[in-house]
Amino acid sequence: MAYLINRNPSGRLICLHALSSYLANRFSTGKFRLNDLKYDATCSYNIHQTCKLLVKLPAVSFPVCPYLDNPLSQAKCYLTQSIQEDKQKSKSASDAFNALEGLGLINRDGNLGYISNDGLEFTQHDYFHPSTFKLIRRAVVRYGPFWSLLFLCKEHKDHQDIVKREDIRIGYPETQEILVRNGRSVVLSTGSQADTITRTRSVLFAWAVTAGFLLPIGLQSPKEVSNWHVDLLPFIRNKKWTVHSYKMFIEDSLISGKPYVERPLGYNAMTKSTKALRERNQEEQRGATLELEAIIKNRRFAISYLLALASEQDSGVYFDKLVIELASYEPFFVIDLFDKLPEPIPYFLHGAILRQANLFALQSLEETFCLSVLTGQVIVGVALPRHADPESVFQQETGGCRALDPVSQPSAFRCR
Repeated sequence: MAYLINRNPSGRLICLHALSSYLANRFSTGKFRLNDLKYDATCSYNIHQTCKLLVKLPAVSFPVCPYLDNPLSQAKCYLTQSIQEDKQKSKSASDAFNALEGLGLINRDGNLGYISNDGLEFTQHDYFHPSTFKLIRRAVVRYGPFWSLLFLCKEHKDHQDIVKREDIRIGYPETQEILVRNGRSVVLSTGSQADTITRTRSVLFAWAVTAGFLLPIGLQSPKEVSNWHVDLLPFIRNKKWTVHSYKMFIEDSLISGKPYVERPLGYNAMTKSTKALRERNQEEQRGATLELEAIIKNRRFAISYLLALASEQDSGVYFDKLVIELASYEPFFVIDLFDKLPEPIPYFLHGAILRQANLFALQSLEETFCLSVLTGQVIVGVALPRHADPESVFQQETGGCRALDPVSQPSAFRCR
């Protein structure tokens, strides 16, 4: 399970190393809350004990975080903010939590988290040691949207393997669907805003630079690959990453080999948060979007799951037949017009056939979906139509639910 990351502080893997080290030292393998990620002035042990980027300012007796607008702010940490001062309303801490989870450094248990075995191994290595580079690369490729970045970089590179940052778009698609409420047409808010896309892209580019997949134009590549994360640290330490062009170091086999994605976006992450709409006084649009959010999630999940199942069989999915199949269960998947494909899922479109670019961890998708599904009576709050056979739509299995199983819905499959 993973969520889409969209705040710049999470782009510095050295900060996430400090955070995971702090959590491991304080809680070991025990569970912690979101607020436990924040700096707490009343606690004798906090993230400043593990942070490697603190700076000493003249006339200040203690080291401070260099990324805060006011280094003397009580927020103390740009990555998580503090218990005493958090103008981000826990958004920063939540994004850091999501980043650690996406990297496989922590696991989620409801509203709690705990350090994973991979997280413990990561924290046991000094960040500046060459052995850490291998762990960094292993971590970033666990995260589903990171594969989207690699895939899109391969698609948009020029003949010199140069990719421009502005050519890469990773976010939720805007479907332009309309709900009529009280005689008024309300356009659903389903797509990522431009600033959110920019932030997500910045984080993933920073991860790719740290992990040796991208090199900012103008910088020399490290002599020793295992020191890449250290040699590129001066760039990562900048407050802003303003380079627009990058040299690509992504092997063809990495994409063409249909890699296994351990942490794809979970079911609950198939739609964006609507909190910002409330903050911008767009309550009507937010209400309409929330009313139909389950259908959007169902549809995007079904597409993700179908592509993953087809990938397991080395097959593709006929796009027109996929539309027909989903439309035949209108209460589950249809609002107005058929949704665009969710962009965090890399896929190939060969004529009318979709082929996934990588192999999802189906168990992870199944587990996150089943948290929200009661098969046979209600599917994410949407009642089954009288004509529908629930077993042909979602099949309950040991350990998970299968969406549109190719055995019971064969017409969308079987293209080789």
